Formats: sequence, C-alpha cells, structure tokens
Amino acid sequence: MWKSVGTGLLLLASQAHASQPVGCDARLQAVNAQLVFARAHNNSGEIAGLESAARNIKTYCTDEGLLEEQQQRVSQRQREVTERQRDLQEATAGGKPEKIAKRQAKLEAAQTQLLEAQRELEALNRLVGK
Repeated sequence: MWKSVGTGLLLLASQAHASQPVGCDARLQAVNAQLVFARAHNNSGEIAGLESAARNIKTYCTDEGLLEEQQQRVSQRQREVTERQRDLQEATAGGKPEKIAKRQAKLEAAQTQLLEAQRELEALNRLVGK
C-alpha cells in the first residue's frame, strides 16, 4: 500500500515543482536573491560571504556533480525508510501503542524525506538529460 501511496505523492510532487529551477543555476539564483537583499540592507559581512558563495558556485558547481550527490541522498533516505520500517515492525511485535505510534510517525517522516529527495533527483535527471 505504501508503494502506491508513495508513487502517487511522488507524481504529484513532481508535477507541482516541475517549473522550479534546479541545479547550479538554481543555486546561483538563490544566492543572487540573497545578495540583493543583503545589499539593500547594507550588510557588508553577508555581502562578502554571498559573493564568495556565488564565485564558488560558478567555479565548482556542475549539474552532474549535483546529480551524483542527490543519488547518494536518495540511497541514504531509502536506507532510513527501511530502518524505520524495521523499527515499526519491532514496535508492533511489542504491542505498546505509544511505541507503535512513535515509530509510525518516524516512518512517515522518513518516507516524506525520501519522496522529496526522489523529486529533486528527477528534476536533476531532466536537467542533465538522463
């Protein structure tokens, strides 16, 4: 059941966020937006840090590198979901309602994080052309 619910949520999330910028351009765009705000408030320390961040993004960021990092995040989130499922099974075997509810909530949070990571991975895949 969770797979069908998860798949449905993933499809909805993908459609809802399909137009958002992704990749290095999105990172640079976010830093530039913060830079505009910092300049408007004459925050010299923040300006220097954001200018440095923008330079680093331009120099070192690649969409392929972001894709690889996101693939690793998805794998990590999948391991977390598996672990939370195991924890819930143990709690269910123990029969304590409080523990079961707590473990169920943790599982749901891990599944939500996995769906978000998968959505970001799909967006990067589209960007890179895979």
